[in-house]
Amino acid sequence: MMPSLVISVWLGFFAARAMAMSAILGSNSTNLRNCAQNEPGRKLYGKDKCPCVGIDNLPGYYATQEDFYHVERPVEAGATCEAWDEGKHPACRGSFPPQWCSQSWCYVDPCNCHIEVPPKPTRAGISYQGQPAYWSYKTCGGIDFYSADLAPDSCVMQKTASDCAKNDKCAWNGEICGGKEAITQCANAHQVDASLHGQEDCRCVGLDGRDTGKAFMYINEKELMPYPPSVGGTCKAWEENHPECQKAGEKPSWCSAKWCFVDPCKCKLAEPPKSVMGPNRAMRFQGKTAFWSYATCGSQDTWTDAQSGKYCTHHKTEAACAKVDRCAWDGKHCLGKALVGICQKQQETGVLGIEAPFSSGTHAGMFWLTISSIIGVIGKL
Repeated sequence: MMPSLVISVWLGFFAARAMAMSAILGSNSTNLRNCAQNEPGRKLYGKDKCPCVGIDNLPGYYATQEDFYHVERPVEAGATCEAWDEGKHPACRGSFPPQWCSQSWCYVDPCNCHIEVPPKPTRAGISYQGQPAYWSYKTCGGIDFYSADLAPDSCVMQKTASDCAKNDKCAWNGEICGGKEAITQCANAHQVDASLHGQEDCRCVGLDGRDTGKAFMYINEKELMPYPPSVGGTCKAWEENHPECQKAGEKPSWCSAKWCFVDPCKCKLAEPPKSVMGPNRAMRFQGKTAFWSYATCGSQDTWTDAQSGKYCTHHKTEAACAKVDRCAWDGKHCLGKALVGICQKQQETGVLGIEAPFSSGTHAGMFWLTISSIIGVIGKL
């Protein structure tokens, strides 16, 4: 049992974070609603040719080392276009912060980023599909003042082929200098370890490498459970700390089964991925309800069968399916809404498709419920 003093510290920690993250989420909700009405997907999730990656609205925090500073960020940091350094990076907390502090950026897939300014690899140890995670101001409409201020040796700052060649992490594409992985190694993306990053037709899309911190997700309609901050970023048995898996005796088979978050629009396996459980429905990947898959990790999904009525596939008629806002009927089955129409339209038009967002009131209400639940979880540790 955690001593009362430590509990008080943790409660104070989350109470302070609640105020800051409430503003963040409230802003996200408003921006998302405006994007849906005016310019879908462009302002919040990056340009269509270079969309953000990572899971948005996943509650929690993590700590990392950046530019020799200890920096704490929300787990969702980088999954959407936002000024993630403002008020968080130590260099951005003074009275006269650098210009880059107020610039919006997000993490992107360097192999799916086709804009005039190439993305840059992070130095914070965060990875995506087995490579250093890349980030971009340009896809969010921001300007990269950061590289000039703190990373003059970065690839993007090298203006000639000869200067570019001096850095073994960089490569020249004939016009500009960029990260070697982004320019020369994407052709070998199919060679990553499928048992860790998912099958080629359904790669994991969460961020990995965040070792210190906690993420929180509902395991049923009421109970919130802490997970590692990199939850769903790679194929792992993420449920091994589930209460059912800690009991004495025989454990459910899903305790040792591996899963990860996936892009519903790029998952072509025979077994379709599933959207998250209802209480987690605020979680998004590129504006669509977050999806996950056991199949891409080579595991059998026995979790869904054990959660009667919680997932779209449990609804066997069109009428029953229509009652669940995150589900849609494809003519034969009830599936996550993105799989029925949204992904097809995105593929046909090249425009990032997003689902209708929650109203700001609903989003804020869900956020405070989550904060309350997180404090409850911490109190039990």
